[in-house]
Amino acid sequence: MQKRKEEQTEIDIDSMRAKILAQTKMAKDAPRRMRLGIEGDAKTGKSGIAMDTDKRTFYLDVDDGGVPTWKANHDSTERITIYNPAEYGEDGELLPYQTQGNIRSFIALAREAAKTEEILFVWDGIDTWLEYCTLYMTGMENARMRPMKTAKQQDWWQRNNPFRQVLKEAKAIDCDQIYITHTKPPFRDEDPQPIWNKWDSHLWSVIRTTQRSTVKGMEYEAYVKSSKYFPSLLNKRFNVLTVSREGEVTWKGLDCVKSGDI
Repeated sequence: MQKRKEEQTEIDIDSMRAKILAQTKMAKDAPRRMRLGIEGDAKTGKSGIAMDTDKRTFYLDVDDGGVPTWKANHDSTERITIYNPAEYGEDGELLPYQTQGNIRSFIALAREAAKTEEILFVWDGIDTWLEYCTLYMTGMENARMRPMKTAKQQDWWQRNNPFRQVLKEAKAIDCDQIYITHTKPPFRDEDPQPIWNKWDSHLWSVIRTTQRSTVKGMEYEAYVKSSKYFPSLLNKRFNVLTVSREGEVTWKGLDCVKSGDI
């Protein structure tokens, strides 16, 4: 029988001591995991960094942009299970509920695999998932309906609740994890801002990818914004990829991501 609210909120020091001991032991015994966020503009090497490991990888391609990298740079390897969860009706319209079911099922599949082997779980497209969840807001479940202006805080809850709850299911997988999102265009004098919708607060490290044109060609860099386990990496920049003007491609990747030491 469930306790009354008053009983549930009572002070219980003995129970608290036991809970602290149990939680401390669990934290000490748990293996150190990578929970990395990669943010950046389109076509700046985010997918390439996420795929460039030797681990069995479950790649949730919500952004629908990972297949070319998988095919061109990884020879369609079976080491990477890549899946686009978007479900569409006969008229070509996105079906948000079915899409969410596909995402949750893929997460469950990865969770089962993590029980017997070391895997890497990648969620590519946090910003796209946020767009999908916007369809849950009042008056917008059907994309063909007239868009509405949100007037109540409850309307945002209809978007944010499924967004966070499904991501929490992914976070609960006992494995290394990478989450990828795009940046939105700069506003006035601001720098381009990543679209995390506060999910970056759950991450232990974040890198930003950029590209720049030089006299030698195109250079792609990764900048370490945060790293809780390895603060010595903070503010460091790494050359990930160089494409010369003659078309020579040199891929270096990120050793700290390959090893999970970030």
